Amino acid sequence: MNQSTVVVVEGYHDQIKINQVFPQVEVVVTNGSEISSETLNLIYQLSLNHEVVLFLDPDYPGKRIMHKILETGGQFSIANLQKEKALSKNKRKVGIEHAKDEDIYQALKDKISIQKGCHHITLSDLMKRGLANSQKAAVLRKKVCRGLNLPFSNAKTFLKYLNLLNISLERVDELIDET
Repeated sequence: MNQSTVVVVEGYHDQIKINQVFPQVEVVVTNGSEISSETLNLIYQLSLNHEVVLFLDPDYPGKRIMHKILETGGQFSIANLQKEKALSKNKRKVGIEHAKDEDIYQALKDKISIQKGCHHITLSDLMKRGLANSQKAAVLRKKVCRGLNLPFSNAKTFLKYLNLLNISLERVDELIDET
């Protein structure tokens, strides 16, 4: 992570955790899923001159915040932490602040940059591979999501992630074929 990197997280405790692992990195806090238009604008403006990494909790509110930020049209990278690595000790809460330092380091190191205008995978491509509209679709999508370090999602959102991130069908096929 370089000095011009800005990491976007949901809460203050997430910020503390990020700065324990990367003390030099600037962090912007969304204050949860009710992200204000001012915060959305700030994040967009930052994306014009900085690398902005979205590192949100691996739960529904985190996905909701990510979609709101992506809709601003800025240039972003996404870091993802698998849900089981973000569970509190009592396994009741999910959040970046509960993750181990090494898992946070790895997630930010493995971030993926979003590529605009590279929509090349279709829903039909997913159906041919059993990733949509099949009994095993959820299991296969979960496998591919883990391999790509993406949040698990339904077929429509999965397709959006693949195209935003410019993931090739060849890479998807490789992950499906892995045992």
